[in-house]
Amino acid sequence: MKYIIKESQYNNAIDKFITYQLEPHKEKRTREYPESVFWVKEGEVIAEILNSKYFWVSYQIWNNITLMFSLDHTETQQVIKDWLEEHYKLGELIPTTPIFVKRISWKNITN
Repeated sequence: MKYIIKESQYNNAIDKFITYQLEPHKEKRTREYPESVFWVKEGEVIAEILNSKYFWVSYQIWNNITLMFSLDHTETQQVIKDWLEEHYKLGELIPTTPIFVKRISWKNITN
């Protein structure tokens, strides 16, 4: 069965899905990575703002968004960028996904 939805409904669905994936989160910092702000949800790093330039999204979340909406890499990057702008006014960040998972020592969290 096929469904026909309006573009605004599609965009709203993407927005809600990304919000579900990334919210609620806490922002954390470590002494080891002073140039980074980590987004932590349920005890796991789900994203990292690096040097106020890059927004690294966990591979699992990136892949969930890509598969859910049948997007290619560039489209996934754009919908995350749009979400960052709408929800946090951080549209200047470049969304990307890491090839490997960073292991972080949380004993040096400063906030």
